[in-house]
Amino acid sequence: MDFKSLMREFMDGGWIIPIIGAAGMVARMLTYKGAYSIRTFIRNVIAASILSGILWFVLQDAPISDFIKAIAYGVVGVVSPEIINGIIALAKKFEKNPDKFLKK
Repeated sequence: MDFKSLMREFMDGGWIIPIIGAAGMVARMLTYKGAYSIRTFIRNVIAASILSGILWFVLQDAPISDFIKAIAYGVVGVVSPEIINGIIALAKKFEKNPDKFLKK
C-alpha cells in the first residue's frame, strides 16, 4: 500500500484511533490517586494519542479482528508513558555500547 492511499484511509476512519488512545490515558489519569499537573495530563494524553496513531499504521492491515485492534489501541493509550520510557531506556543502552547490544 502506498503512502497516499494509507493517508486517505487514515482520513476516512483511522483518525478515531488516536482519540481511543487518548481516552485510555484520560481514564488512567482520572483513576490516579496522586496529584499531577495539567501539563502532565496534557503531555500524557498527547503521547497516548500519538502512540495509538502509530499503532494504527502498524496494525491496520493485520489479519486480526477489529475488536482486538481496538483493545490494543486503548491499551497502548493507557500504558504509553511506560512504552516511551522503555524505548528511551533501550536507546540509551544502545548509545552506550552498540556492539554489545547488537551481539545479543
